Amino acid sequence: MGISSIGGGGGSAFQNAALGISRGVANVDRDTQIVAGAAASGDPDAAIGALIDSKAQSLNVAASAKAMSILDRTLGSLIDVKV
Repeated sequence: MGISSIGGGGGSAFQNAALGISRGVANVDRDTQIVAGAAASGDPDAAIGALIDSKAQSLNVAASAKAMSILDRTLGSLIDVKV
C-alpha cells in the first residue's frame, strides 16, 4: 500500500472519511427540517425518529472525524520516516 492509497487517489481512506462527515452533516440538516416540520404539524413520531437519527448521524460524523485524524497522524508519520 502506497501513500497515495492513504491520502490521495480515487476512493482513498481520507476521501471516505471526508464523505462520511459531509453525509452526516447533510443528514443532520435533513433531520432538523423534519423536527421543525413535525413540531408545526404536531407529529411527535416523526420528530422522535429524526432526533434518534440525528444522534446516530452525530456519532457517524465523530467516527469519520476520528478516522481522518488518525489518517493525518499516520500520513505525517510516514512522511517523517521517509525523510
